[in-house]
Amino acid sequence: MRRTLFSLFALCACSEPSQPARDAALDRQSHDVVADVGSARIDAEIDADASDGAASLDAGSSRPDADAAAPSDACVLRACPAGACGAVEDGCGGLISCAVCADPEVCGADHRCARPAPLPYPTRSAYRIKALQPDFWPDRGEVIGNNTGGIAVNMVWAQWQGADRRAPCGAGEITFDGRCFTIEPTVDAEIRAYTAAGLVVSAVVYGSPPWSRAGQPCTPAGPGFEWFCPAANDADFARFARMIARRYDGHHGNGRLADFVIWNEVNANDWFDIGCGQGGGACDPNAWIRRYAGVYNAAYDAIVAEQPTARVLFSFEHHFGRAFDNPGASSPLLSVETFLTGLAPLVAPRAWSVAYHPYPPNLLRPGFSPDDWPRVTYGNLGAVVQFLRARYPSVPSAWTVELTESGVNSIAPSSSPAAQATGVCDSFRNVLGTPGIDNYVYHRMVDHSAETAAGLGLGLRNPDRSAKPAWSVWAMANRNDLAPPMLSCGFEELPYTRLRRSYNAARGHWASSRVAPSGFATEQSWRLWREPRAGAVLLFECRAGMHNFLTRDVGCEGQEMLGPVGYAATSAEPGLVALYRCRVGAGTDHFVSQSASCEGQTMEQLLGYATP
Repeated sequence: MRRTLFSLFALCACSEPSQPARDAALDRQSHDVVADVGSARIDAEIDADASDGAASLDAGSSRPDADAAAPSDACVLRACPAGACGAVEDGCGGLISCAVCADPEVCGADHRCARPAPLPYPTRSAYRIKALQPDFWPDRGEVIGNNTGGIAVNMVWAQWQGADRRAPCGAGEITFDGRCFTIEPTVDAEIRAYTAAGLVVSAVVYGSPPWSRAGQPCTPAGPGFEWFCPAANDADFARFARMIARRYDGHHGNGRLADFVIWNEVNANDWFDIGCGQGGGACDPNAWIRRYAGVYNAAYDAIVAEQPTARVLFSFEHHFGRAFDNPGASSPLLSVETFLTGLAPLVAPRAWSVAYHPYPPNLLRPGFSPDDWPRVTYGNLGAVVQFLRARYPSVPSAWTVELTESGVNSIAPSSSPAAQATGVCDSFRNVLGTPGIDNYVYHRMVDHSAETAAGLGLGLRNPDRSAKPAWSVWAMANRNDLAPPMLSCGFEELPYTRLRRSYNAARGHWASSRVAPSGFATEQSWRLWREPRAGAVLLFECRAGMHNFLTRDVGCEGQEMLGPVGYAATSAEPGLVALYRCRVGAGTDHFVSQSASCEGQTMEQLLGYATP
């Protein structure tokens, strides 16, 4: 399969060479941004000197009972109490510096060194589901001030540990597990500032340095792609992952990373290169999956040793169905279904999660639809959530999905700024209409000139940094922080999803909480809860031929899965109406009705109760 390679990893401030487009009519591309990463070194000096005071008698005193004690209002300087850390009162209105705690311990309010309790995983409100790859936007307030819930940053191992050097380390470096890591302040400041503003920061962790992959098979898709080949020793990568998990655990003054995406789009060999394809022969699917499992397991164990509540995620691009399996292609590809089915047993019993990239089926075009299968895109993204629930009922961590990279093109002739704005709004509607998705990172803030030259402009802003119409849509859709609130693109329905019954004369009925296929007009609608609720059951959307239907069965009664639509009450309550699944004649055209008689058609089952 020929695929144009717009490597956003190679389009970065570190001047890594970009991979030019090899085919203007791309089938699929992946994007990311390599950021300069780093941190400010934490040094501490100990000054525990204390002066002792004493009082003496006047040499000329003739009082035989003279008392040598100090006046009653005089202070007595104190030394550091045994085992004390930090700044402690000296007894005379000042402070003295006591011990500095050894990492990973910190000094507590009781002035004792201890390892802090792990922070809970941050709760994301659906109103703040939107996140951004900000491209180091200089005005952070413009991101923060638009009710943004999070950002994504790239943590590129090769930029932190360009050489495998042992301690002692030099200036501008930190020591971790006896190795030296370089600190670059840009990303360090980004994580700290956005964390302080209450945003959740997600990290994409990848990029092997040359020393780590010596002797490893590697068939890079182009110049600058070498760091997508994994290291020879997974423990080296795990050390880096553990270092950033500790540094950014929310306790050390550096901010917090709450999500760790391990590598990028690992079902595409261009981005997780095990030494096949690109003229290196066909890939062995089992070896490919095993290789990634080794990387993931080592990183997962290292990260949760520092942050037990962190999410550690797999990353997949949008070729979901097995029809896309092509390990012998020049750019080898495995479907998400094949890769994940093989991977899950190899990472058990770890609490894994999925980071998914639901780009439109043709990245140059803004359109997407429920008809996009076997790709899973913005149009049918609920299929990912339902597949995970159905296939892995005993792994609840898998039921929550993050969308950590995706965007909509704005450039003619395949798109336009107005079409991009519509696509961004519809993507929000579909994300909010899909229970189980709690993070949607839009990629990216600003177009990159190397992409725009090939007709691809995903940014919310132009290369000159002027705003596109999509910026206003993205920025203002979820402003429940204003008085009065300004809500659109699905945010106005929260805390519900909006189940719409639609009709098209050529295709029949459609019922979904996501945008219907082109040509359908809404007939009726109801509200379902987006979050779990006592006394409620999750309903699922399924496909049968050119029609769809709703069911309580997570397996879709053996039909194609399109995703959860919301929670319906299981018993009648004041203010709720019954929802029935109805069928037209003996065919596959189904619809939802409040009428038990199904408007003269066949009633198949009671689905539940919803708000009209």
